[in-house]
Amino acid sequence: MPVLTAIDVTGVQRFVFSSNRLRDVVAGSWLVYWSTSNDGALNGLVAKENILLAGGGNVIVKFESIDKACKFTSLYTRSLHDKVPGLEVVVVHRSFKDGGLAKVLQEIQVELARMKTERIPASPLLGLSVTAACHETGLPATGFDEKDPAVPLSKEVLKRREKSDNAGTRWASFLHKYPGFAFPLELDQLGRTYGETSLIGVVHVDGNGVGRKIAEWLSTKAENGVKDADVELEYRDWSQAIDRLGREAFQAAVDRVRQAIKETVEDDEESMRITGQPAGLDFRLTKVDDDWMLPLRPILLGGDDLTFVCDGRIALDLAETILSIFDRSTIPQLGKISACAGVAIVRGHAPFIRAYKLAESLCASAKCMLKEKNDPDCALDWHVGASRPGESVSSIREKQYRANGHQLTCRPYRLNVGKNRAESWNWLSNTLLDDLQVGLRGVRWSERRNKVKSFYKLVREGPEYVRASLDAWQVVDENLQLPQEIENGFLAESRTPLLDALELLDLHLVLKPDDRDQGNEEKL
Repeated sequence: MPVLTAIDVTGVQRFVFSSNRLRDVVAGSWLVYWSTSNDGALNGLVAKENILLAGGGNVIVKFESIDKACKFTSLYTRSLHDKVPGLEVVVVHRSFKDGGLAKVLQEIQVELARMKTERIPASPLLGLSVTAACHETGLPATGFDEKDPAVPLSKEVLKRREKSDNAGTRWASFLHKYPGFAFPLELDQLGRTYGETSLIGVVHVDGNGVGRKIAEWLSTKAENGVKDADVELEYRDWSQAIDRLGREAFQAAVDRVRQAIKETVEDDEESMRITGQPAGLDFRLTKVDDDWMLPLRPILLGGDDLTFVCDGRIALDLAETILSIFDRSTIPQLGKISACAGVAIVRGHAPFIRAYKLAESLCASAKCMLKEKNDPDCALDWHVGASRPGESVSSIREKQYRANGHQLTCRPYRLNVGKNRAESWNWLSNTLLDDLQVGLRGVRWSERRNKVKSFYKLVREGPEYVRASLDAWQVVDENLQLPQEIENGFLAESRTPLLDALELLDLHLVLKPDDRDQGNEEKL
């Protein structure tokens, strides 16, 4: 009797972000990818035609019998133990009869979820006789860094650094059009401007309702008694399409960054700059050896789940770029897959795992808003600054963005205009911030910087104070006005997007393609 074996990697985020060094994080991400890829841990253990799904921390494989499934599991888990210490997986086997593939695919997902909650976490003996702690993780050290013999490291970190070169090659396909450019392996190479507060953006993007769409598709196939061969074919079809969608979305972000790079000469030396609006937020790229470092670095990519780190000034622009790709998507059998993005903008050397969890919580906040409104759109949410351990997004908003009964933020924002124009990200970025006539970074308000800053205090008092101040300013300059959607600074007298825009005033860089580079891209 045929058997379906499902594998789910647990604690991916904890494993990947166990170190605060970007180089180790990237290597950890590659090891997760290797553990569930055709050309990684599965290579040589199972025929490719028997693999229904491989990637994103999940594997589904079909075997002829339970004996072959168990033998594969034994060899697979041993390989993980030796080559990826610290990574844990849950494995489920389910036999099925002809015509029952769709039903067993449903059941195996439920079984995986149950086993993940009931499993007993590993409690390894951490070396009672070891007195040296790992410099990166605090775990017992088992060796030393080859480049710095004085630095003790744990087995987990040593295994990562053995695979540093492999980790870099995984992302090479995104740069094949751009010779002379590379993704950085150090946070300081992301484009930070020395002498100023350097911020990085941790961006987490996740598809909306993908699990529900898959469950509905499987239910339909099971009810209609579709043949196993057809179920298997369609399953591979949409799973590969989702994987292509994730890669296409990140490629769009890379392309946008590359097209915004302008070659200049500064201090009699060749230089590369990221250009955009406003021009004052432009910044130089870092050169390492013979390659210019792009100001972004992919970390996790598995289907509709994507995480990357970048310079904080371009984080929201790249999140918008990626969401726009999801917004136009069409996946076979599943239809459109929208997505949400969470953007945590923190100091350059803030704890990585905390920044990621904040970005993940912000993404969940955007998903919750769409779910409450039954909205199929894309959405994004962001926060500037670190959060305390265990602090939720809702508690941050309650403490920092509520005064005198008014809600001082409109986050999260839907991506597109839709019915409520003033509640969309496009309106906030293109109108409230950058419209030439009424935008806070437009021609008129840019000459009244002190008045723009005074909105920080005015919105805390309420819409009547904003309206009174505007009336007084217009006596001197009648052209000073806010967009018509918020003539008194507020929406429906209780919510205001002004603080959201003020936070991004000197932070959000809208990338601007260099015309000369655009022509070169067409030749490539």
